[in-house]
Amino acid sequence: MPNVLVETGRKLSDLLELQEKNADRGELVAEIHDFLGVLDGIKPVFLHGRGLAPPDWVEKVLVIAHELDLRVVEGPFWDATDYGEFPEWYADHCRAGLLPYHAWYICSDEDIAESVRTVNAATGYLSMTEEARLLGYPECCVNAHYERARRYHQGTLAILKRLANGDENKMQKLFAGGAHLVPVTQQEIDDFDAAFDIHEPRFGSWNMCGACASGTSSASGNLSQQYSDVVQKADLKLG
Repeated sequence: MPNVLVETGRKLSDLLELQEKNADRGELVAEIHDFLGVLDGIKPVFLHGRGLAPPDWVEKVLVIAHELDLRVVEGPFWDATDYGEFPEWYADHCRAGLLPYHAWYICSDEDIAESVRTVNAATGYLSMTEEARLLGYPECCVNAHYERARRYHQGTLAILKRLANGDENKMQKLFAGGAHLVPVTQQEIDDFDAAFDIHEPRFGSWNMCGACASGTSSASGNLSQQYSDVVQKADLKLG
């Protein structure tokens, strides 16, 4: 009986080596891990096509998913951002910015696929808890991801307010016009520093929370070890 993990890992590895040198190899390797994680049952949904992967990669990974009879659900980008503390015009602009984009949600279980369709029917809006469950990420890390997003939005609005001298109409025009937003005040700098304080696990495609990054929480460490085990079972050698 063929080893699906090994065969799929080999196909994805071969596809990786065909990519242009300017492709983000780290992102593509993480996608390979995610794909194998779905096959091994440690990841409910593999989010495909949201990053900067080349179109050829996206298309051929989808071909492999269909060949394996996995559920492939196309839909909008997911977003659990809570915009409640921000102006409505700002929230509307941010949400509208995601509307032109779509991704593919790959899973092996029909019940999970139905959950994906439910989220997609809600234009991609879901709770942080649901996002963590479906993508198979530690909930503490998903919460931290959206806290970083909150700090980014907070810093962005602070810069807009400073540039517009508090005039909200001018703030909207600056934001809609794509003004170059450079943090100047200490609070703005702190917000942006917090927003881009990223820590990646050794194996896996999520960004760790501070507790996981410092080792005071084992959530990411345990999950990363599961991915390491999958890589070994797939005999994956990516160099």
